[in-house]
Amino acid sequence: MDIFKRIAEHRTESEQLSWTGTFKEYVELLRRDPAPAMTAHARVYEMISSHGVEEVNGHKRYKFFEQEIFGLDRAIEKLVEEYFHSAAKRLDVRKRILLLMGPVSGGKSTLVTMLKRGLEQYSRQERGAVYAIKGCPMHEEALHLVPNELRPEVEKALGVRIEGNLCPSCQMRLRTEYNGEIENVLVERVLISEENRIGIGTFSPSDPKSQDIADLTGSIDFSTITEYGSESDPRAYRFDGELNKANRGVMEFQEMLKCDEKFLWNLLSLTQEGNFKAGRFALISADEPSIY
Repeated sequence: MDIFKRIAEHRTESEQLSWTGTFKEYVELLRRDPAPAMTAHARVYEMISSHGVEEVNGHKRYKFFEQEIFGLDRAIEKLVEEYFHSAAKRLDVRKRILLLMGPVSGGKSTLVTMLKRGLEQYSRQERGAVYAIKGCPMHEEALHLVPNELRPEVEKALGVRIEGNLCPSCQMRLRTEYNGEIENVLVERVLISEENRIGIGTFSPSDPKSQDIADLTGSIDFSTITEYGSESDPRAYRFDGELNKANRGVMEFQEMLKCDEKFLWNLLSLTQEGNFKAGRFALISADEPSIY
């Protein structure tokens, strides 16, 4: 195998996956196939199912896991069917925290790593394509542009569900860059990537005395305060916390029980209500299964 030829082919493949268009064009795309508007829970379930499922002695075996995890078929079946499958249908189980507990070398970290790598690959497929508002620090779903009053009509026309609201940054850009004309807002296809902090967030607690909630929710950019004059101006805030970057994908929270309880408040809000509090802004919507 010519290594450099294969690397060049991979780069070309990534370039071919790029797509940029207006919100109007994105809506037409959803008319043909509403799959890109699926929730993060549904995307994880579809990714797992896409590798195949087989019946063995009355139980389901998911081929996605069989190359890395052995002897945990019953536990994995329960995880996929009772959590991800139900959450994909928007049942209330998606409001639960997914806490993986077990002995050392029990496969917990391996399972989470597989889900993250699987999502990265799935986002490169047509069925798993993820589209987001171009320039949004949270890579959020472009359907959030639709006003609340019009959402029932749009949902019926496209066969989708719209949940969540624009992040503070996109709210300001819609007013200042697009003059409120949502049909002209640019939308792009994004590839989920842990390395590039798109759709995957990972938080690991450190010394309790040095833990900073900004690691989760972002922080004020003090270098721009004098320019914009207010801490409540989205342009003076860095939406670079793990919860921000994990939007549309998964959030891994390592050693949750060792974390200060102030961090858990945001996680409870995220799982229960689908939003979290950051800075001097209204609640920020986020769509991400949280795995601990």
